[in-house]
Amino acid sequence: MQESKRLNFLKSFLKLYGVEKIELTNVKSESISGIAIYDETDPEERQDFIWHKTENEVPSLELNTLIEKIVQKKWHNGDKITKDITEIEFVEFDNETKNRMEFELFEINIKMVDNGEETDSYFVHY
Repeated sequence: MQESKRLNFLKSFLKLYGVEKIELTNVKSESISGIAIYDETDPEERQDFIWHKTENEVPSLELNTLIEKIVQKKWHNGDKITKDITEIEFVEFDNETKNRMEFELFEINIKMVDNGEETDSYFVHY
């Protein structure tokens, strides 16, 4: 079975936070929820989440490419992007696409869930 676009994106995006693994707990047409696992050996290093997006609302694959490069080059510190994306040359895509990806990146908002309530969010900023 092919991995969903939502799960594929979540795996990429949550790497910015040091998430090692995602366990899905509920997949609906309008949302996907699960547990972000930071350290598989420590049961305290987990965070429930829900992302209110359909499969058709997932950001483009180019955004995964941008995120993977940010993680690989360590151009972030958790939720803070430490390198100005507008100044970076990407061979993977042109400047117009890069600008669109930057906008998409800063629009991502995945809700954390504590005791069944949506609380904080996974998001990134400068």
